[in-house]
Amino acid sequence: MLRERTVMKLLLASFLVLGFAQPAAALNADYWRGGWRTPLGDEAHIYQFVIRGSRVTGVYCRNCADATTIGFIDGTWDEKAGITFKVTFATPSGRITSADNQHAMLVDGRLIVTGAAGIRNGKLTLTKDPRGADPGGAPAYHLPPGTPPALPAARIGGGGGGGGRGAGAAPYWQAGPFKTLRPVDVVGSWIASFGLGMNRQIFTFLLVGNQLRGVVCGRCDNPYTIGAMENILIVGDRLYFDIVHQDWGEIDPPTFDRSIVAQLVQNEMLAAILGNGVVIDPRNPPARPAGRGGFTLVGPMAPESTRGNTSEGVDVWGPGAGSGTQPPPGRAPLVPR
Repeated sequence: MLRERTVMKLLLASFLVLGFAQPAAALNADYWRGGWRTPLGDEAHIYQFVIRGSRVTGVYCRNCADATTIGFIDGTWDEKAGITFKVTFATPSGRITSADNQHAMLVDGRLIVTGAAGIRNGKLTLTKDPRGADPGGAPAYHLPPGTPPALPAARIGGGGGGGGRGAGAAPYWQAGPFKTLRPVDVVGSWIASFGLGMNRQIFTFLLVGNQLRGVVCGRCDNPYTIGAMENILIVGDRLYFDIVHQDWGEIDPPTFDRSIVAQLVQNEMLAAILGNGVVIDPRNPPARPAGRGGFTLVGPMAPESTRGNTSEGVDVWGPGAGSGTQPPPGRAPLVPR
């Protein structure tokens, strides 16, 4: 009897060991796929592997907000052999500048990458990011299997279930330091955070000689929804300009200059209204008003990339109006007195 109990204990112990041991067969693609990076605080190297069957594609970057660090992954995956892949870098025109042959292998929950160019010892140790995904309004689930989900953070200010974006809105979280500006940092088209589709607001800055000039429009084929941008001035990390209203606006008579101040963080322009007709003294330039007011623009898009854009003849008199130049029933044309 004693011998049988001893045998049973040994069997139970062996079952427990087997239960907690992770067989090699369990390391399917869900343990390899997705995003990996060097540990926080180390020099950043970020990999995103897309695995479909044995085919692998994806993206590599040092910082994916910096397009000049981005390369593209192509390769194959095998559960035992790991990921064999190439990282290809190219110019904006598509000319390939380098192709780096690399290999990745799972070791104790970490991904060991070998063959990366310019890396000391040619080896990188990657981990899953400990911050996890942003959960938003619902849990965000993670791979590899067994990783706990990210749960939604409690809303600030409670609220009575109205579902609005007011009291519970999170404060603005700046993506980096404001950039000391040069004209070349501003040149191009910027898309505002307000207005969608036809009425989106487009701010375009161009250099004429060494002077910045500009235009804002939305829609962009109607002179009453277009304004010149003038008195453009850069002082340190601040951009000042006037949106010139000559024959339209909420002031009567509608001839005024709306003065704007903006600062740049990466590709985000944070802009605010200073008032109307504000004269900027470069020796004592006004600060951008604090708080969540103002508006955001994203850009710049290179002028060449906007070639061919036009809304001429598209829903001329409003949504669904078509290309006809005559006003539809019920719509009276504006007739100057």
